[in-house]
Amino acid sequence: MGAIMNKKVIAIILIVIIIAVVGIYLALTLYGHTKTKLVIITRLSPEESEALRKAFLASDIAKKYNIADVEFRKLDYALWRDLATSGDVDLFLIGEVPIYSSMCEEGLLKAMDMKEIIEIASKLDSSLIGKDKNGNICWLAIGRAVYGYILNKDFIKQYNLSEPKKWADISDPKFSMSILKDAPPISFPLPSKSGTAKTIVHAILQKYGWEYGWEILTSIGALSRIVDSSEKARDEAAEGIAALAPAYIGYGILAENVSKGKAIFIVPEGEGVMYISPVAIAKNTKHSQEAQAFILWLLSDEGQRTIARLFYYIPVRPIENIEWAKRFYGSIKELTFDYNRELAKTIDFSVIYYFEAAIADPDCNAKLKEIWRILLEKIIKNEINEQQFEDYIKKIGAPLVIIDPITGKSTPFTIDYAKSINDNITKDPALRDKFINNVKSAALERYDGILKELRG
Repeated sequence: MGAIMNKKVIAIILIVIIIAVVGIYLALTLYGHTKTKLVIITRLSPEESEALRKAFLASDIAKKYNIADVEFRKLDYALWRDLATSGDVDLFLIGEVPIYSSMCEEGLLKAMDMKEIIEIASKLDSSLIGKDKNGNICWLAIGRAVYGYILNKDFIKQYNLSEPKKWADISDPKFSMSILKDAPPISFPLPSKSGTAKTIVHAILQKYGWEYGWEILTSIGALSRIVDSSEKARDEAAEGIAALAPAYIGYGILAENVSKGKAIFIVPEGEGVMYISPVAIAKNTKHSQEAQAFILWLLSDEGQRTIARLFYYIPVRPIENIEWAKRFYGSIKELTFDYNRELAKTIDFSVIYYFEAAIADPDCNAKLKEIWRILLEKIIKNEINEQQFEDYIKKIGAPLVIIDPITGKSTPFTIDYAKSINDNITKDPALRDKFINNVKSAALERYDGILKELRG
């Protein structure tokens, strides 16, 4: 009898415990006291992700929505579509807008419905919002970056150079006179080692057209110290070793600060390349409200100041007390143009290898500098006028006729040819090397001919 009673007591106790546990769980769930960990797929570096994670977790919004942790994973775009439906991730942050737009069109992003986010979005420029076919918001920009160049005023003053207002002004002999004193006015990174340099090369070709664009790029090469990284170019412009270096806004503002105002960041009007940094919610997230809370924080004054401080992103709406950003709030659209990233991808490697073979290669670059010095000396001596100088620039920079590494036939380096060979030289290292050698050979032949002509 006693044993039976003990069993009944134990059973009752177990039932009470189970009920209590279930009750606590339901209470925590219903009243939002469960702790959430967000998983975010990003293109940020681990260091950048950690800085953003710490800032967000310290915020009132993270506490309000009981978000205990954020895990950032830097993964290739090829994995994003599967991850969107996996249920294992919550958000996508930073990356190429076309990726977000295509995922939106394919129904892989969850629409945002938090009223606070919708209210903020209603006041943003339409270019900063992605919508699905039903008009729902599927991605939002949380910041903007822009590409231009750093200009060192001290270098300009020291050598009495003209100040370029746009990329085409690089070819003006008044800007390049320092090269006669073995002081190239530009520090330009190899496009294969610098995303900034690669973007600027494509931007010049798109803004000025294929023919004129290569004239400008050849002029840039002739007047440049060719360096291995964006950081090196930034530092040389900041320190006054060069007058000018291509840069995105983050490095531009850093150069301004380091140089104490001797260097300034400039976005040439109508020629800047704007980079929008989006955020979106994965279709099958298990934490829709918490994911939107993270987005709400990014769009808040605190979040906008944080990403401006960490990444030098221009806020998507005017925020007080970010001094460097003020000059861009009302002018960013006028300063930039509609840069075609899809076009750039179709000619990416052919353009990079051509630039590095015909312009940045040490042998070719030395001859370009020699040609430029002779032209400047002839200008000074009134042996040629500025129109004749410009004619030589056209002759130097016109796209080359090269031997096609596949057919062995002479082929003009047109944009269509660049598209046709791009994939081949990307996949076949031997073909790539042959292409580079053929470009270099054609360039050296042209430069030697021009030098012979100039020397009489």
